[in-house]
Amino acid sequence: MGNEILYMAGIVAAGFVVNFGLRALPFLFFGARKGPLPPWVEKFGAFVSPVIIACLIVYSFAGVQWRTACPYIAAAVTVGLQIWRRNPLLSIVVGTLVYMAAVRIAGAA
Repeated sequence: MGNEILYMAGIVAAGFVVNFGLRALPFLFFGARKGPLPPWVEKFGAFVSPVIIACLIVYSFAGVQWRTACPYIAAAVTVGLQIWRRNPLLSIVVGTLVYMAAVRIAGAA
């Protein structure tokens, strides 16, 4: 029993160290700079967010059974809000709330 706890604690600690290191890397590279960021970093930063959201959408819809219009409605609201307001948090939260309300009203997922 004690060995399993140590093993799991080691896995969690290793995950923490790797995650912290990856998140600290940009600050180590660009934190001491006095001037603006290089142009490739600016382009990369503008490109990554929409790609990650697109991957999350594809992953979310991978196992959905399309029995009702609920996923279509929620996806349209989420994408529309993202295009209109360009605020990922707002888009995700409102899209989720719309989906939950539509599922509740429709009575099926």
